[in-house]
Amino acid sequence: MNLLCNNGIYVFDFNNMVIDELKARKDAIHIGTIDHSYPHCWRCDTPLIYRGISAWYVAVEKIRDKMVANNQKMNWVPSVIKEGRFGKWLENARDWNISRNRYW
Repeated sequence: MNLLCNNGIYVFDFNNMVIDELKARKDAIHIGTIDHSYPHCWRCDTPLIYRGISAWYVAVEKIRDKMVANNQKMNWVPSVIKEGRFGKWLENARDWNISRNRYW
């Protein structure tokens, strides 16, 4: 598992570097540890580090009303789908991330 930042520093060491920098600039208000549940790899029990990456989205919210209207024109079999599960999904549709990455 690669736990290095883009600059080659171990991620948990980088945390301390950020804290030291905040202290030096007098920008730290409070420094402490908060215990909370954190995702761990089920295989090796190491913490999973999330990394911000670029993503592509489909702007579904821009066309949601049109999709709901077109859904009413459809002949669904069984008919319960129109107002049921699919209809409810359309009514609450949000922008859709089509570039999700998973770490395996």
